[in-house]
Order: sequence, then C-alpha cells, then structure tokens
Amino acid sequence: MNKDSIIDFLGFVLVKVFSAILCCMPLGAVLWIGRRGGDLARLVNVKRRSIAYANLKSAFPEKGSREIKEILKSHYRNLGSSVVELLKLPVMGKKYLNTHVRIENFDRINDVIEKGKGIILLAAHFGNWEIASLAVSARGKNISIFVRKQKYVRLNRLLNQYREMSGCNVITKGFSIRDMIGILRDKGVVAMLVDQDAGAKGVFVDFLNRPASTAQGPISFAVKTGAAILPTFPRRLGCAEHVLEIDEPLKLINTGNKEEDLKANLRNVTNIFEDRIKRFPDQWLWSHKRWKSSPQRTVLVLDDGKAGHLNQALAVAEMVKEALGSRLKARGIKEQPIVKIKVAKVEFKNKLTRRLLDMASFFAGKRCQGCLRCMKFCLKKESFNEIKGYADIVISCGASTVAASTFLKYENNAKGIVIMKPGLGRSRKFDLVILPRHDASQKPKSNMLITEIAPNRVRDKGHGTRDMGVGLLVGGDAKNFKLKKEDVEKVVDGVLKIGRDLFVSTSRRTSPEIDGLIKEKLGEKCKSLVIANENNKQGAVQEIFDKSEVIIVSPESISMISEAVSSGRHVVVFGKAEGKYNQAIANLEVQGYIKTSTSDKICDTVKQILTEKPEAKKLEDKEKILKRLISLI
Repeated sequence: MNKDSIIDFLGFVLVKVFSAILCCMPLGAVLWIGRRGGDLARLVNVKRRSIAYANLKSAFPEKGSREIKEILKSHYRNLGSSVVELLKLPVMGKKYLNTHVRIENFDRINDVIEKGKGIILLAAHFGNWEIASLAVSARGKNISIFVRKQKYVRLNRLLNQYREMSGCNVITKGFSIRDMIGILRDKGVVAMLVDQDAGAKGVFVDFLNRPASTAQGPISFAVKTGAAILPTFPRRLGCAEHVLEIDEPLKLINTGNKEEDLKANLRNVTNIFEDRIKRFPDQWLWSHKRWKSSPQRTVLVLDDGKAGHLNQALAVAEMVKEALGSRLKARGIKEQPIVKIKVAKVEFKNKLTRRLLDMASFFAGKRCQGCLRCMKFCLKKESFNEIKGYADIVISCGASTVAASTFLKYENNAKGIVIMKPGLGRSRKFDLVILPRHDASQKPKSNMLITEIAPNRVRDKGHGTRDMGVGLLVGGDAKNFKLKKEDVEKVVDGVLKIGRDLFVSTSRRTSPEIDGLIKEKLGEKCKSLVIANENNKQGAVQEIFDKSEVIIVSPESISMISEAVSSGRHVVVFGKAEGKYNQAIANLEVQGYIKTSTSDKICDTVKQILTEKPEAKKLEDKEKILKRLISLI
C-alpha cells in the first residue's frame, strides 16, 4: 500500500467511527462539536487559514484585520457544522432536511419544469452547499449532482453515499456529456458548483477584484439544451437552521457571437454570486485556491528613500510580468499577464522604532497574520496606511525595509523577495534572496540567487551606429568613500581629449563643488549635461546609455556600475572604492565586464577601446532572475 492508500483507509475508518458516534448524540451537541472542530481547524491548519485570510483581504480592501478575523472565525465554524451535519445524515435523513432547511421560491423549479425545460441549479461553496441539493431532493425532485472526484477513493465513495441517501444521483467528472445533455433535455435537474478554479479550460472573468478562471460548462449546457439556470444560495441561520434561496432564471445573452456571449453570461453569473458573498462573507469557502490560475498579481515594492535601492526593487518587480507570462503559457493559459506594481515608502517614527521592528521581525511568522501591531507602533501613520494593503508579492531592497517586508509577507500569505543580505538570520524567512556577488559571504542556500551585479531597469537597446559618443556618470561621497575634486577634474580633462560627443550626468550625492567644476568645464562642450541636484531629468541615464559607445563611471555605487554594465556598452570605472565594493569591481574586471583606470589615464583607456572596438560582454543576470521568478510564481 502506498502512502495515499494508507491515509485513505485510516481516514475512511475514522470518519465511519466518528459518524457512528455523532448519530448517537443529540443535534445540539453535534453542532457544538462541529463549531469547536471548526475552531480547531482554524488554529491547526495554518496553511489553509493563511490562504483564507489573504483571500478575504484581497476581496475586501476596506475591511480591517479584526473584522477579517471575525469573518474567518464564523467561516470555520460554519464549515465544521456543515461537516458534522453531513455525517449525521444517516439517522436524520429527509426529516431533518424538511424541518431545518427552509426553501424560498421553490415554485420556480416547478414553473420551469412545467414549461418543458431542464434545470441547472447553480451553486457555490456557500453555507452548507452539500445540504442544499439534498433538501431539494427530499422534497420530491430527482436531482443529479455534478461533482469532482476526490483524491482518496474510499472517502470519495463514502461522501457520495451520504449524498445519495436522500435520492440524489451523483455524476462524477468524466461522465458522458451526451448523458448530461440527455438529463437536461428530459426535464431533469442538475446541480453544479460554479466557483472552482477551472484552469486553462476556463473563461477568465473578474471575481472579487481579481480575474478568475470560471468553468463554462453550466452556460454551455444551458445553451445546448435550452435548460434554465437557477442560481441557489443556501445560508446558515444560527446553528441548526438553514434557508435555501432560489433566484429567478438567469436571462442568457445571445447576440450570435458565441465567445463574447459566453463571457458576458459568465460575468453575469459571477456578479450574482459575488453580490451574495459580499452580503454574507462568512458563508463562503475562503480557504480554497479560487484564484490559482489568475493572470493578475499585485506587487508591493518597499521604498527606503534611496533611489538606487528603489530602482533595484523595481527592476525585479518589472520582471514579474515576463515571468508570469511564461508561467501562464506553460499552463496553456492564453490570458495576458496583469501585474499591478505599487510603491510604498517605509518611514519610521524614529531610530529606536526602526531597531525595535528589526528585532521583532526575527520572531515573525505565520502567527503574525492579522496582527501588524508591531508595524503600526513603529511606522509613521501615513507609511503604515500605505503599505498595509494586500499584495501577492512583496519586494524590498535595503536594510531598513527588511523588517516591514518580513511582516507583510506573512500578513498577505505573499511571496517575499529581498535584494541584498537581510541580516539577523532572516534569509530563511524569504522565498527568494537576490544577492549581488559582493554581498554573498557564505555558501548560498536554496532560496538564494547570486548575481554578478545588482538588478537594474536599464535595457540594452542594441549598439546602433558604432561612431557614438562617450557617457560620463559622476557619483559622490558614500560610506567609506570620498569622491575627490582633483580626481574628477583629471577625468573631465581626459574626456575632453577623446574627441567624441559627450553625455554627462551627476547624481544627487555629487557635492556642490564638483557640480560647479563640471558645469564650468563641460557646460558648453556637452551634447547633454544633467546636474541631478538642480534638475534630475527622468530617463537621463538611459538616454546616455543609448547614445554612448563607452560609459565612464565613478566607483562608489554598485547600482550605477550595474546599470552601465547592463546597457551592453563598454564600461570604464575610474578611481578606487573600499572594501567589498572594490572586490566587486575587481571581480567584474576579471570576468571582462568592465575596465578600470586611474583618473589621469581615462583618455588612453577609452581611446584604446574605441580603436580596437572589442565586443562588449553581455551579462546573464536577468535570465537567472527570470528563471527563479517563474518557479516562484
């Protein structure tokens, strides 16, 4: 016997024994056990609880965590009560169904049958959905229930036996479509669930703020057979009482355009069920993966106020669309990927609260979902309100964003991606850690990806005409580094001797003294000059890359060097950085991605490149990141 067979056998025995015990107990005690069982399932089954909470948060962005948790508690209690009700059916049978389930608008079923039509009772995982069709059957209507086969054979057979006790006929997946059509054309009644993920075969319509793959079967059967579709809504009232509401027949749209009509009709069906779920959110099954095939992802990018870090995080966020597209294509889903990127700034009340949140994040886990008190205490009110919303993926770069990223990953049951070393032993808390090689001081773990340079948003648009200009990117002072005016002056004098068009940009870190020097010496001699502290022109750096054959860069910013290397141009780094940055630059030079030069030799180094015209070596970091994102999504 394999593992599944053993689980199936033991589960079958336990359910039979538990059912026998419940059948000997009064209804009130049974339902009390069901509610306590629901509470236990909510506490123990952390994976499903996390899915349910995140689904609720996405569907109801206006609701706070306390209200969502209350809905979740009621949801699990309803689920537990529904299970024990089903297990007690052998002794309750039709009497219980007739006594405890009130059906509203039952005459609508008779009206349709009198018109000579079959009926599709359309349902969702709402209330006690199992008991709904049984209640209709108990009132003399022969119903066929369309169900999916469950993984465990014995348990599946037992569940179907309970369903058949009140006269229902169970139809499993794989049942002949011709026979299904025959039932409907013979004025039969078929019950079908419409809120399960239909994968690549489904039609995507918006459902509770996200596109969801929706089964087209009910609409297709109705069109082929002329059967009426009656949406049904079982709902628990208190403990033991239920009401089954039967809506009026759905008016199908028929313009002659089959594809558009199908989508419009499914949209109408979805809207009907969405409206009922919004009115009674605790009655729906939030813990199943309804949006498993959705082509939409919401990405939250945390901003620490440093442009370089934000650009790295945005670079990865923008790759999500391509990765999602590849994933959808691999699953046979033709929908175009939809990636919504939201940038939120992480601002602490003071230095102490930043350290407090850092320490608290070391202990963060799934139990933190629905809390966020630590973040609320440590962050400024505006910042907390901006980042507390739902996201499928949370991306951060920079030490000050790691703690918030950790909590938000657990809060949203999201994929967590961090760029650079998280510190404090928090690497294991993230799904993907992207480490530029200079930050990788240890053997990488399975969730780590080592890149040669930092992720960036620069795109290589091809080299075009070879007689292009020379670009110069000047940074400024950084930790353990000071950019000297005399070094910059030597570089400026050197580039003036090259004899090519010059495209120059400083950064916001550039000192006023160096800004003044560059304006004085290059102001009239550049094709383009951007002084970032005066006018930080959007897209200026990409424009320099597009128009230059060689890029000259100061050494203190790995982000700036990474962008230059990714442009597909020849890169020359002048001067010498300190520590790990100097080692990173040395590694890039050894691998042939850049050249280094002293300030006074810039002219010679650049002229040699322009004369020899070697092929610029292309980095493969983007492909590596994309591959990991595809597996993550």
